[in-house]
Amino acid sequence: MANTHRAPKQWCLTKIETVNSFENWRQNIIYTLSLDPHFAPFLGDNVQWQKKTRFGPNRGFLNDGEDVAEANRRTREQKVSMLELMLGQIANYCPVISRNTIVKNSTSIENIWQTIRLHYGFQSTGAHFIDFAAIHFEPNERPEDLYQRIMAFVEDNLLRRDTQITHHGGAIEEDEEMTPSLENFVVLTWLRLIHTDLPKLVKQRYGTELRSRTLSSIKPEVSQALDSLLEELRNSEDAKVMRAATSNFPAKSKFVHEEKLKLSYPRSIKSCPLCKATGQTRPPLPQQVLFLTEQRPKIHG
Repeated sequence: MANTHRAPKQWCLTKIETVNSFENWRQNIIYTLSLDPHFAPFLGDNVQWQKKTRFGPNRGFLNDGEDVAEANRRTREQKVSMLELMLGQIANYCPVISRNTIVKNSTSIENIWQTIRLHYGFQSTGAHFIDFAAIHFEPNERPEDLYQRIMAFVEDNLLRRDTQITHHGGAIEEDEEMTPSLENFVVLTWLRLIHTDLPKLVKQRYGTELRSRTLSSIKPEVSQALDSLLEELRNSEDAKVMRAATSNFPAKSKFVHEEKLKLSYPRSIKSCPLCKATGQTRPPLPQQVLFLTEQRPKIHG
């Protein structure tokens, strides 16, 4: 009979991974290793061992006593052998990390995950959360893909007991869970990154629903109407551009008309007797010049 508990085929980590792809890899390899009863004991949250050195080949393990069933009893050498066999399996699927870093220098399963996270730049630290500000809507990216990236980042930064991060000086006593307010924050950030005016439009369009439902609750409806919402924003922007162009048109036309008049003035006439005689402060227009020329005898007579 086929093994119904067989895990999906394990794949290798590549040079470029995201938080989401790493978590998929990690969860799959944990499940695969847990199916082997020799490896399962080393996967616990509080299980630790020492680095392998010339002076500590047994990595801190002791022989099992009589309190352990004889069928399950292991010597320290057997424990080291099983541990390093498991660590070798992890190293086989993690070629981006030095093999000895995993097999000889690791001290717990969590230590291995943190080492890999550090390599990719998303180690669980207080500073990593600041990278949230660098998330933006990539060209040719689907809005739903952006939402999943934001959600994966926030979920990865939830505080856990197994990290060394403290909050206001206190240790984390239980794993943090996604709260409704945090879910609302994720959806709001998602809308703002797609278009800065989209949150305001969603508030106007879904005002009735938002009286009794959270923003995260109506996210499916917003996703379905996203194309029409963005089209409405584009039409609004186009209308603003047209109104701005229309409002500037009369002033521009007046400016062009005055420029044409300036060009029609005779450039060679800067100051002449006719201007002085008539008291004009600027050169006369061509038709004025003709009229004054015809009347010259009368003026100077």
